[in-house]
Amino acid sequence: MRTAPVFIIVVFLGVFACGCLDSPPAQTTPPPTTPTIITPTQEILPTLPLSLATPTRTTSVSDNTITIAKNTFRPANMTVPVHSTVRWVNADDRPHRIEFEDKSFTTSTFLLGSSQSASQRFDRAGSFNYSCMIHPEMRGIITVEG
Repeated sequence: MRTAPVFIIVVFLGVFACGCLDSPPAQTTPPPTTPTIITPTQEILPTLPLSLATPTRTTSVSDNTITIAKNTFRPANMTVPVHSTVRWVNADDRPHRIEFEDKSFTTSTFLLGSSQSASQRFDRAGSFNYSCMIHPEMRGIITVEG
């Protein structure tokens, strides 16, 4: 019967010798490092040719935007070239109804709720008076030069 205790001791020593019962190795922290800061230089970031760095200016709706705020048109008067589009953006918390006095446009009346916008293209030269039908004190002029 002495073989059983000897057998257990041999198995225990074998397991212990192979490291199966060892605790995991202690984790070591890496040495502190100094962050590397890379600053761009001409060698890393070459300059773009002037034609790529500066876009050519084109007339767009954003150049011709009239904002409605505090019951005023900002700007109220605007001069644009023929074939331009003017956009009105209502930044007020109340509605406004834009109307051209000469009613020469098929879309001569725009009802704009808060945060809404409307646009009008001007294909002929002239002076076009407009106002807000709801607030008649709000007036402006679009001058189209051709």
